[in-house]
Amino acid sequence: MRLFGRGEIRRWRDAHIAMARAVLQQAAADLVETFDVDLSQADWQDGLIEQTRFVGARIAPVVRQVADPLARRVIEEAATALQPIAWHHLQWQPMPVDANLMRDMMEELGDWAAAGGAALTGLVRGAATGLPIAGGLGRGGAPGDWMRLRAEARLRAKVHAYVYATVVQGPKGRPALLEHVIELLRDAARHAQPL
Repeated sequence: MRLFGRGEIRRWRDAHIAMARAVLQQAAADLVETFDVDLSQADWQDGLIEQTRFVGARIAPVVRQVADPLARRVIEEAATALQPIAWHHLQWQPMPVDANLMRDMMEELGDWAAAGGAALTGLVRGAATGLPIAGGLGRGGAPGDWMRLRAEARLRAKVHAYVYATVVQGPKGRPALLEHVIELLRDAARHAQPL
């Protein structure tokens, strides 16, 4: 047994946790940016009435399609890097899809709390484009524009919250993909035997 083997395993763990954070946080940011463009195309039914269904049908599959292969790749690269320094079989263990995550999150947050900072984004955008602000009309904006912006802000906030909870940090008792990867890496470091 090598004298400094545990130190190498700790360095391996820390390096791959940092890589997982960088990769998956960037993926979450890229997803949010991509969805922001798509959300402006959502119709009234998506924005006002069926937000949870919209996220479940149009957002969730894309999030999984993008984030899962990245997480798997991080684990595969970590397993390859672990082989020369320790004995342990590390392999990807996919997370089951939490079909109720969006619904439960929105029940906890509520419509107005979920709108949070995104409502401010809608206000600033309204000010910049002359749309109605605070009940008054801007430069030629129609009253329906304000309603559309509010609905878009709520939907945008829910999508952002869903991406964050699915990829970066989940609600209590429901780990996100990044948290799952970090736990796999920590578990491997605990159980790995230095060569």
